[in-house]
Amino acid sequence: MINTTIDFLKYKRFFAIGCSFTDYCWPTWANIISKEIPNHYIYAQSGAGNFYIYQALIEAMIRHTIDKDDLVMIMFSNVTREDRFIKGRGWVTPGNIYYQSEYDDQFLTKHACQFGYLMRDLNLVHGCKLILDTIGCDYELMSIVPFHSERSDDKLMDNVEQVLDFYSATLNFVRPSVLETVFNNFWDSRLPRPQYHVAWQNEKYKDNHPTPSEHLEYLQTIFPDIAFLDSTLEFVNTANNAVLSENFTNDVIPKHNREVVSPGRLGSTLG
Repeated sequence: MINTTIDFLKYKRFFAIGCSFTDYCWPTWANIISKEIPNHYIYAQSGAGNFYIYQALIEAMIRHTIDKDDLVMIMFSNVTREDRFIKGRGWVTPGNIYYQSEYDDQFLTKHACQFGYLMRDLNLVHGCKLILDTIGCDYELMSIVPFHSERSDDKLMDNVEQVLDFYSATLNFVRPSVLETVFNNFWDSRLPRPQYHVAWQNEKYKDNHPTPSEHLEYLQTIFPDIAFLDSTLEFVNTANNAVLSENFTNDVIPKHNREVVSPGRLGSTLG
């Protein structure tokens, strides 16, 4: 049965796992939930793909001995990503393979296969579900875009029905994506967007990451009966106003408190 709410008082700890949609320079859905469950851990990294997310779940399980009294929420990323742990560099997570500088065109031509990415990542999603089922804890599976999104947008992969059908039983446990639910399958459908100066371009950067209020909207959409503390709603409203202000920069307040992020990024204690 699909849950329509989260009973925050039920859990002793909360674990959030994902990419920049989970840990960003402003509060995300994970920080909103953490206001309701103070004992929490966030395993996430900008640019991370689902291989990183799978590794993060395993490390969190081992490090914290996740049990039936905990809540685990995973927001999966898009599948066209290449994650690698490299000694001396840590986790290298450059994001979507089609919009990055870590891997050159020769690598893409030789190794990038959308069918293969989709099959690999749906195996990882299935693996995450099996791990959580074995633990016996409550969990929620979400995603930033449909898994067969070609480039993190509304353009979907062709001829992958066989893969989607094969994993349909697992996909039934994944909530509708942020792109579908909040943005109506089009990132530019929600205006205005946060804009701020960045080092790599002269004009202000328009950021399509969900704002704090859009993260709240996503939670309220997939959990229609959820109830947040007034203090949590005020936290979201204050952060959202700051993010949309003309003076916002992505390296100052209103970042969430970085102490909520798990000490020692994934793999940093192993490399």
